[in-house]
Amino acid sequence: MKPTKELLFTYFAGQATSVQQKVIGEWLADAGNRETYFQWLDEWERSFPQYAPDVPYHLDQFRQRLDSPVPQQTFRLRQLPAEPRTLWQQGSWLVAASVSLLLLAGGWFAGEPILYNTITTGAHQLRSVSLPDGSTVALNSNSSLRVPRVGYGWLSRDVVLTGDAVFNIRHLANNQPFVVQAANGLAVEVLGTEFSVRSRATLAEVVLKRGKVNLHYATANQPPQNLLMKPGDRVTLDDKGALQLQARADTTRFAHWRYRLFSFNDTPLREVASQMQTVFGVTVQLSDPALARRTLTGTIRAGSSDELADALAELLNLRVSHRDQSIIFSTPFETQLNQ
Repeated sequence: MKPTKELLFTYFAGQATSVQQKVIGEWLADAGNRETYFQWLDEWERSFPQYAPDVPYHLDQFRQRLDSPVPQQTFRLRQLPAEPRTLWQQGSWLVAASVSLLLLAGGWFAGEPILYNTITTGAHQLRSVSLPDGSTVALNSNSSLRVPRVGYGWLSRDVVLTGDAVFNIRHLANNQPFVVQAANGLAVEVLGTEFSVRSRATLAEVVLKRGKVNLHYATANQPPQNLLMKPGDRVTLDDKGALQLQARADTTRFAHWRYRLFSFNDTPLREVASQMQTVFGVTVQLSDPALARRTLTGTIRAGSSDELADALAELLNLRVSHRDQSIIFSTPFETQLNQ
């Protein structure tokens, strides 16, 4: 049974019944339906935005900065080139210079909220973002993307990612590069492509689905280096500067978090617990160290940490308890002893 768009919109709003959720899960098991799912998710989020900026607050901050004394600044303007310049070139440079001087003279206005637009997601939230140049970004839970408000698309297209995201980047006529600044000094320069980036404190990861990206990075005791990735490549860079390249990785598992699909292939429960902590922002405990070695194979669709925990407990014959932001797995035998 194919779910309708209206049913998907009901699901995105968190109002679908258990039967409807099962229908959607079975439909998503076919990889060919997932792009439609994501397109409808993007349409729903445009119609029902999950973020509403506090305009009065930021406007008040802006006015306070304008009313406060401005410290005297000394500016050094670079000399214009001697060669002839077209009216458009002169106008572009003057606009850029004027914007820069206004920002400096205004004490950077209200700081980062004015200079950058930072999009964030909560513990159980997925979000689709359309950038001014027509590029799109899908943000995973507990993630943020910082985008410049001034000069994006003509001064630069540099963004800063914390967390997980899938990028689909549009090529511009002026060949303006798109660069993702990630953790551990990793910079991902895009050459027109679709790829995912994980930017966490201990690990940066890039998986390329199609197109090409150029990685800029510095490993321990080595000068900055470049690496050109090909479709199917997976690259990781840890906090110690160790880089690993896996060619022809399994792209069928590409960013499954977009569809809340969790795929496991003889995966130890300790790694499953780590995924849950990363995606949902919860603490997962295994009461018996032996549980960490239990393995799991299959695909589970879950929209929350509680749903995934309950499914794991049923598949592995475990007991699970939910306490605030903590999930504890134990064996039935342990539970009987504690009673």
